[in-house]
Amino acid sequence: MHKLVSSSAVSRGALVIALLFPAIGHAQIASPPASPPADEGAAEETIIVTGSRITASGYTAPTPVTVVGEELINRDSKPTIGDTIRELPAVGASASPNNTRGAGNIVAGVTGLETINLRNLGVTRTLVLFDGQRVVQSNVTGQVDIGTMPTALVQRIDVVTAGASAAWGSDAVSGVVNLVLNKKFDGIKASVEAADTYAFDRFSYRAQLAMGTGFADDRGRVIVAGNLFDAPSEVFANQRSWNKYRQLVNNPAFAVGNGQPRLIHADNVNLSGATTGGLIVGGCRLALTATGACPTGGATSPGSLLGQQFVGQNAQLAPFGATNVSGQVAANAETLQGSLNNLAIRYRTASLFGLLSYDFADWFKVSLQLNYGTTFSRNNSVPFIRIGAQAPQIRVDNPFLPTAVAQQMQAQGLTSIQVGTTNINNVNGGTLDYNYFASNAVGVPVATTDRTLKRGVLAVEGDIGGGWSYNAYYQRGEVTVFQTTESNVIIANYNKAIDAVRNPAGQIVCRVNADSSTTNDDAACRPLNILGTGVAQQDAIRYVNVVPGANFQRQELVQNVAAFSAQGALPFGLAAGDINMALGAEYRTEQGTITNDPGAAARIYSVANFPSFAGKYNVKEGFVEVDVPIIKDGIVDGLNLNAAARITDYSTSGSVTTWKFGLTSDVNDWLRVRGTVSRDIRAPNLNELFSTGLSTLSSAVSPGTNTTVSIFTFASGNAALTPEVARTYSAGIVLRPAFLSRFNFSLDYYSINLKEAIVSVGSNDVLNRCNAGETAFCSQLVFAGPIGSNGQPLLSQINTAPLNIASLKTSGLDYQADWTFPAFNGDIQLRMLGNYIFTLQQEQLGTTVNLAGNIGPDNPGGTGFPRARFTFSTTYNNEGLSLTAQTRFIGAAKLHATWTSVDVDDNTVPAIAYVDLRGSYQFNDAIQLFATVDNLLNKAPPNVAAGPTQGQTSYYFTATSGIIYDALGRQYRAGVRFKF
Repeated sequence: MHKLVSSSAVSRGALVIALLFPAIGHAQIASPPASPPADEGAAEETIIVTGSRITASGYTAPTPVTVVGEELINRDSKPTIGDTIRELPAVGASASPNNTRGAGNIVAGVTGLETINLRNLGVTRTLVLFDGQRVVQSNVTGQVDIGTMPTALVQRIDVVTAGASAAWGSDAVSGVVNLVLNKKFDGIKASVEAADTYAFDRFSYRAQLAMGTGFADDRGRVIVAGNLFDAPSEVFANQRSWNKYRQLVNNPAFAVGNGQPRLIHADNVNLSGATTGGLIVGGCRLALTATGACPTGGATSPGSLLGQQFVGQNAQLAPFGATNVSGQVAANAETLQGSLNNLAIRYRTASLFGLLSYDFADWFKVSLQLNYGTTFSRNNSVPFIRIGAQAPQIRVDNPFLPTAVAQQMQAQGLTSIQVGTTNINNVNGGTLDYNYFASNAVGVPVATTDRTLKRGVLAVEGDIGGGWSYNAYYQRGEVTVFQTTESNVIIANYNKAIDAVRNPAGQIVCRVNADSSTTNDDAACRPLNILGTGVAQQDAIRYVNVVPGANFQRQELVQNVAAFSAQGALPFGLAAGDINMALGAEYRTEQGTITNDPGAAARIYSVANFPSFAGKYNVKEGFVEVDVPIIKDGIVDGLNLNAAARITDYSTSGSVTTWKFGLTSDVNDWLRVRGTVSRDIRAPNLNELFSTGLSTLSSAVSPGTNTTVSIFTFASGNAALTPEVARTYSAGIVLRPAFLSRFNFSLDYYSINLKEAIVSVGSNDVLNRCNAGETAFCSQLVFAGPIGSNGQPLLSQINTAPLNIASLKTSGLDYQADWTFPAFNGDIQLRMLGNYIFTLQQEQLGTTVNLAGNIGPDNPGGTGFPRARFTFSTTYNNEGLSLTAQTRFIGAAKLHATWTSVDVDDNTVPAIAYVDLRGSYQFNDAIQLFATVDNLLNKAPPNVAAGPTQGQTSYYFTATSGIIYDALGRQYRAGVRFKF
């Protein structure tokens, strides 16, 4: 029978665990030594490790569980607790305010999220729990923001690295991350710290405080805690010298069969058809249409003006000078718009937590938990780039045209010239700042996202006799996401403002206010100069861009959970011991709404055309889990069977069953083997089910014309989606050889095969597959643009929607080795924790894409992850002094799974190793000083280049992978902790 362990025994057991597994311990590695007797009168406390719903010591569950202890959290002192988790090798590409994932997006409230993506299967396939309970999702896409959770009282983080849906429900396909609280905290503890980069451009600070005390002879307890983290500065791509804007372009020496690569790397790669001051890319010899387009048959070359750009405040002409023109991009192009990419965004988070508990009796213990969390983030996105067919026509009588240019146009019989522009002509490399963009730039959208979490939990628990206990709780969580977008172009206003003319009085005005028609007059219109740099006027900017606060979306999400569970030993058992059981039921509701401004609904903006949204569903489920001892002190020292089953009923898609079987055997004192097989699920989230459609401005080549056009991608939901279903296997060994004291080694194999996976085929893939003859995708293309060279309307929109059409597979090895031995009057702790990916692939509609070790944006199906990853640390402890040196290794990768030397000059992404230092000194029982250095050698991230078919937005984003590599460079942190 599993025993209840006293709080003092827990702390002493934790000390033993810390010695065996310094900083990180695998909860499954080894059985802990017997706990010393509890202090008389100490409160009893059960220990639940997240791999099972059955009370256990934490070292017998068959499901692998990695435990990140408070020691490691304090040792590394990462900016956020999410940064600590993301360093685990089992965690894949996950968004954070400190990396580039989501930093350039203004959609769905994704900016500023702290997320965890286990096994690289997607954030929504990792279940995040807060002290064993679900947390309301942080946006309609189902992601949970760890940044809004109170972290000052987190005593450990359990990371289940295998399927756990039978134990915990939907979303636990790749695993579970559970932030476990210290609900018995007594005393006061606080910390303050500050951090910065080697370039002193990413200053941040954090403060935490927790206070707890008992009352009524310790039957009652009250705990309050709070934390604040603030990083008030953003970091742009031009602030790092390693950024050479190195991408892939066409090789001019390539010919089929000549042995030359089709693509080559080049520096300063960016748009071939647009510049800050405007690039002349075409001409028209006929009168423009009412929409400002050149009529069919009117397009012509502008002669010597072709390829000339406008520079300076006087719009002088200068050669563009780009080389290796490759469709939309070229080498040695202007890179200013690419420098606007965020390597890290402005971010602030704060949380408050309160817990009041009272033990009325052993069978009736009541607690009330309240927490409040808020995050603030700010970021900019892709400018309002106008290239290809959408490059504006500037008429010959536009007064902003230099006289010499107008004369050349007249001499050539041109009525207008077509000018490609990035629309950032008031911006330069020294003025990159969100506030500057919002007030002085045309078309550099800046989003401010405020996210608020309110959560309350009322719980009742107790012992009901016969070794049985119960737990029941009601939880309500509410999240509000309010996002506003500034400096966002109103497309119709822009088109009117750039079409300037002189009125009879000689004033420069908008043409709509000077032509013979009065029906198109717009008294608010102010002429906008886009020719040259630093020439956009404030009154025109205010007219073209949305009024601050007018472009917004408000997401409101509500989760209600009522749950009951019980556990204990059955009245009958086997010769090997008691049969333990846990069972329970849960009812949950999820609902979300999005309200937006009328302009977004009408798609009048360049970005942030948010959809309205309303959806809800409910879930009813019940589970049972048993732990059956089969052998005790027989042919093996121990053999246990763990089995669980859960029935879940969704109001949207009906019932589904999940299950798990696991075996754990202590073969002898030094060898343990374990294995599991499970059926796991992920249900579609609110956005996947109910989205009415999000419109995002992009660009593409219209089929049959070779013409680049601006388009909307329209992503909607699908109410007919059903849950994804996965089959998961894991098998492993744990070694504790008697001849090597305090040494432990574990090795686990895992395999996850996810069927009926929900995916939306991306707009680029839809277009490419239609062009390749897959007619099923052609129905998603909408042709409603201007008439193209083929006499048909150009592409105007690509529709996408999620479908249960894919399968995802991943397999690999997790391994860990720990050894602690005495040296130099203290202890030295060695640790290696790693992961190797055998398989990571996606299959949809007959096409299989290999993502294992293939991380380039051209790799079909999205970017993958390097196969190998490990951390190795050496820690020296001597009384109050602790010193750690750590290496973080990320293995080599490829840009594309199938490219060879005929496709690209270099398909490799090199391996990289980062060196980190940590140190702390405990002055006395109350005060500890600590300091850390990450990326001591200031290693630059590897180049991860995109090919010329990736579209204009790919060349806004920096050519590396900030979700895999460190893009900021060396970082320092230092602080002080207090405990009383």
